[in-house]
Amino acid sequence: MSKNERFNWLLQQYLSDKISAAEHEEFLELLATHEYDSILSNSIQQYLTKGFENATADLPPHIAQEIVRNIYTAEKKTAEIIPIQSKTKKIWRWVAAASVILIAGSVYFMAANKKNNSSAKDQFASMIPAATVTKENITNEPQQVLLTDGSTVTLKPKAIIHYPQNFKQDSREVYLEGEAFFHVTKNPERPFLVYYKNIVTKVLGTSFTINTNPQTGNVEVAVKTGRVQVSENEKFVKGSLPADAVIVTPNQKAIYQVEKRILATAIVDEPELIHNDKPLTPAKGQGTFIYEQEQLATIFEQFEKAYGIEIIVANANLNNCVFTGDVSSQDLFTKLKIICLTTNASYEVNGTKILIKGKGCN
Repeated sequence: MSKNERFNWLLQQYLSDKISAAEHEEFLELLATHEYDSILSNSIQQYLTKGFENATADLPPHIAQEIVRNIYTAEKKTAEIIPIQSKTKKIWRWVAAASVILIAGSVYFMAANKKNNSSAKDQFASMIPAATVTKENITNEPQQVLLTDGSTVTLKPKAIIHYPQNFKQDSREVYLEGEAFFHVTKNPERPFLVYYKNIVTKVLGTSFTINTNPQTGNVEVAVKTGRVQVSENEKFVKGSLPADAVIVTPNQKAIYQVEKRILATAIVDEPELIHNDKPLTPAKGQGTFIYEQEQLATIFEQFEKAYGIEIIVANANLNNCVFTGDVSSQDLFTKLKIICLTTNASYEVNGTKILIKGKGCN
């Protein structure tokens, strides 16, 4: 195998993310010599051509980013043997070439996402009845909309709500785009249905938030009060078996994984008190969560009532441990961290439950 063939093979291994640590180091050393510029240039052009003709052959953006980073590293290693002026030109030429790959990859993925989002948006728009009122929040602040049944919808910026002037006798249906917080007037005879992309949220009377997680792209329904049922929008999945519906209660959220079409439940990121609880030591009474040599069994029971979240103790001996302190001003997870640290325990969140682990006390 000639040197050029070896470099080209290493390049293909690198681009396919199959290169070993030793091969990676060899590749960077060859790259730093700039003797294989033409091979790399031709390869870039080939990937660009493939990327637009065949989506599966497109170069992932994270690989292009790593190329840019490694090019800088390689240039630094050769700083002593390449004249500054020449080196500067080489840096910009290589960065420009790698940037072309990055841009090409990004453009394709953005175009594909835009096409998918556009298709989903058109499909959702076709579901909205013609005779509806449309409210869009074009401000930079949350905006409240009062519905005819007394329910309120707080639209986040850029959110849109579609609803009828008068609800049906047997149901209340609205269509949401963007993020919003709902406070629904209770009426068991007229269920309140929120259509949002791939899911439908059904409530009788409660408050909750619907939004799309910006990090994962998953749709989330977080419940503040009451109880809701979240199911897959069957109008979106015609001809397919819909995902199993889930029931969500306060401090829980339903998560719809768009790609996998799975509905799951979890604890919200910041659980809130669902009702005011009385201090366990009213004589001391300077706050709700003040403890003096209180057993963990009693403390966790209070947490369960206050937040509506089930707490499971893996080792019964943990219930014998005691805690002294004031954690009234802390959020739930901070409360747990403090108590666990002082009792040599730990906790983890499993779905909608919290598991406490540790050796415990005699």
